[in-house]
Amino acid sequence: MHIRKLTALAGLIGLVAALPVATAPASAAARPSTASVADRLVLEPTERGYRGSLTVDLTYRGAEPGRASYVITEPIPGSYENVEWGVSCYSSGDVLPDGRTRVECNVPGGELTPGERRSFTIDFAVLTPTRPYAMKAGAGRLAVNVDGTTVTDETFSTRFRSTTGSLADPQPYVRDRQPDLRVTAADAVTLVRQPDGMFEGRLPVTLRYAGDAPHGSVWYAVERVPDGVWEPWTESCGINCVEGGAFMTGEERSLTLIVNAPADTPVGELGPVDIQFHLFRAIAPDVDPADNRITFTVSTVEAP
Repeated sequence: MHIRKLTALAGLIGLVAALPVATAPASAAARPSTASVADRLVLEPTERGYRGSLTVDLTYRGAEPGRASYVITEPIPGSYENVEWGVSCYSSGDVLPDGRTRVECNVPGGELTPGERRSFTIDFAVLTPTRPYAMKAGAGRLAVNVDGTTVTDETFSTRFRSTTGSLADPQPYVRDRQPDLRVTAADAVTLVRQPDGMFEGRLPVTLRYAGDAPHGSVWYAVERVPDGVWEPWTESCGINCVEGGAFMTGEERSLTLIVNAPADTPVGELGPVDIQFHLFRAIAPDVDPADNRITFTVSTVEAP
């Protein structure tokens, strides 16, 4: 009798010992990181078109410090804004057939620590005149990757708030299909000898943008310049660029091209300069590229 009881007791102890034992730390370590995205982007009317932000909440559950990125597909061509695009993003992005850009960028704030919760915003702007009625546009998409694993991939809708504060009864937002830039300048510039012996002249230039077709910025290419004359430049932006980024509908912007020549340049008329202005990241050709071109003659004179 005693032998059978002892044998049964030993069997129960062995069975209990063989059962798997769950540990809280192992279970917690297995929980994945998560991210949530607002389901609607609301663009608010401002003094310069519409602006809005999309909020993302990220919870990092890695055992070691890690990194995260997001892949944004903008809802409207040219609407995604990131002043650190050239630093925090992996490329200039892929342009989709409809003109929208998809690009992957680092989540702001650097490395994530285990258990960290981080909120960040993604900014958008649409440089079109504000309206007294609400508008709607196509959907955007946002994916969040943590240490190479996608933890969320969601679409979001887009609304423009009216100038009266309403989001109700939105009308479709229809944007111009072709950009329309026009550049004008005087047809001649005179370079005057400076105290250091070099020649310098300044040519005012006016740029005006019609419509709201998307583009990233404006730059210029010097296609012809007389021998010995250096490429025109600007004090605010250097060579080949126009300060201020994208243009608002109807915006007019002025810049001054500085033209220099070395001290041994002959005095008199030197010849013409041709400069063509271009739109960066435009989704279609300009309505009339011919009016984006300026030609002016360069002459030198001694200082009065």
